[in-house]
Amino acid sequence: MTAALLLALSLGASRGSSPPVHVDADEVHYQYRERKVVFVGKPLVRLTREDAVLTCRRLVAENDEQGRIRRATCTGDVRLVRGERVVTCQSATFDERAGTVVCTGSPELRDGPSVMRGDQLTYDLNEDKVTLSSARGTVVPKADGDVVPKPKKAGTP
Repeated sequence: MTAALLLALSLGASRGSSPPVHVDADEVHYQYRERKVVFVGKPLVRLTREDAVLTCRRLVAENDEQGRIRRATCTGDVRLVRGERVVTCQSATFDERAGTVVCTGSPELRDGPSVMRGDQLTYDLNEDKVTLSSARGTVVPKADGDVVPKPKKAGTP
């Protein structure tokens, strides 16, 4: 069994604008000339930014001059988890500067019992906001704070 390689990258910490990003993988391959790092998971690679966790089988990161990830593309069993929200898709691209994850290839968003599918999903990690194009699915209001107003009974103001 291969011991997990923990690669903690303090990305943006020196800039003070972005939270740090951490990557856990079984293997890492550096391509210095191209400023790329390929992370391979057995079974999965894990990229963590605050409370958001992106997992997949292979992650290819493009680095800046200081070696910080500026963009990373995740493929194979892609899953993004933040709180109760779970996104699955075929490919996801993390953009460090924008603070977004863009999912393509049958993206699906699950938030508790609600399930939405579409063509492209963009998760803005800074604003905790999801945009899903060509969305379809089922939205189920939460019991503690109904999203849809309850109908009034006849004769009540």
